[in-house]
Amino acid sequence: MKRNIYISETPLESRIAIMEDKQLVEFYIETPEDISLVGNIYYAVIENVQAGMHAAFMNLGTEQNGFLGYSEIEQLASFEEGKWNVRPFNGAKDLQRGQRILVQVVKDAYANKGPRLTTDIAIPGRFAVLTPFSNMIGISKKIRSPQRRNKLRDIARSLKPENFGLIIRTVADGRDEKEIKQDIKNLLNTWEQLENSIKNSNGKPVQVYKSVGMTSSVIRDLFTREVETVVVDNKRKFRVIQNYVKDIAPELAERIFYHKDGSLFGAYGISAETDKLLRRKIWLKSGGHIVIDHTEAMFVIDVNSGRYIGQKDQEKNILKVNLEAAVEIARQLRLRDISGLIVIDFIDMTVPENRKALVNAFKQELAKDRASVSVGELSRYGLLEMTRERIRLSVMFSLSDECPMCHGYGRIPSKESMITKIDGWIRNFRQHTRERRVELHLHPLLYDFIRENKKVLWKTQLKYGVKLDFVKDEEISVGSLRFISKRSKEDISNLY
Repeated sequence: MKRNIYISETPLESRIAIMEDKQLVEFYIETPEDISLVGNIYYAVIENVQAGMHAAFMNLGTEQNGFLGYSEIEQLASFEEGKWNVRPFNGAKDLQRGQRILVQVVKDAYANKGPRLTTDIAIPGRFAVLTPFSNMIGISKKIRSPQRRNKLRDIARSLKPENFGLIIRTVADGRDEKEIKQDIKNLLNTWEQLENSIKNSNGKPVQVYKSVGMTSSVIRDLFTREVETVVVDNKRKFRVIQNYVKDIAPELAERIFYHKDGSLFGAYGISAETDKLLRRKIWLKSGGHIVIDHTEAMFVIDVNSGRYIGQKDQEKNILKVNLEAAVEIARQLRLRDISGLIVIDFIDMTVPENRKALVNAFKQELAKDRASVSVGELSRYGLLEMTRERIRLSVMFSLSDECPMCHGYGRIPSKESMITKIDGWIRNFRQHTRERRVELHLHPLLYDFIRENKKVLWKTQLKYGVKLDFVKDEEISVGSLRFISKRSKEDISNLY
């Protein structure tokens, strides 16, 4: 399998695309206003305890309190008089308002719910994960060789600090003990800085560890020997990534490339794929299709045979469409970051062996997913229930804003994604022409946003020597852009 990573910086967003065999399988977006809190550690204060909900609400020092369910409490760790006091959790009586304990964010805030917390602390490095208040040693399940697992376990046992646990990550396979030891040393330095932050907190809730950003975490976790290239279109970020990789995996540094001409995502066909991410209907090669809908409680995915005719044997036709749909659904779950409860309505099949083959094939595809999944049995009506771990917001919500007309029943492209589209158009435009003046017709909502945030496209215009004249156009749709040449007065929207 050929894997490539593409990283693009636009005026309002960072975007990362992961391709496997030239097919988009994962897509991440991060804006300054929407940076994930997952992995952050807080020395938090208990705001109140809700015994009926089996939970405590924690003051993190942020706008929104965190939610700590009893099921996420293994022990309570507090820092008193320069040392840790760690005790097992025995129920609501152990939780008192005003009490300070160490917690970590496992899920971002969603809708009206605050971030989900745990007391099971873990600090990830390149080759290992440090777990304080634990003595466990774990080896990544993806390392299947018993000999290599035993070797890594012996290394971890020899390096494990007292009162800490270690989990050895997949990328540690094949690395020497010196590299793993240095990674653990770096993690212990991070832990020491965490303790110093607590000492200086003066009794207030405080963030004591900040998880690395999206780009850093992708490079740390996914940039392995299996990745052919990492391509970056921002020179500063390119240099940061290159320097980081030279420190932790110097043999991979030569696989990092800087893309300087035109739109990166446009050049590799990624933009065409990301533009499809808000579509409900996804066509299959056979002529069948799947439809993805979102409700308040769950995602619902419907499989249809569509235009597929196939053989005379109807059962075989249905099995083919279902198997093709299973592969595509597994990809869409990763790509769109669909999580929570998911119900899939496959086309009904009567042969038990076919039903079993479908579920097995679907589980095999889901094994490629980094998120935890749980799959139920296929019902007699062709319904399959599953859950997928929610870590970050679904791509649908990152790419779109609530429609002011329907208030959430439909979606429109977000302002950030429209700015990204303008940015990409300008880059390609300057590759093909010497023109420098363009009239851009916009929907009033986007026009007002750009006028209120005048610097948002200023750098792009300056860098590529293009002057945009913005025109508020009542007749243009919310997700459309119309570029008019100032020289020829022609519509050049689709030329670049």
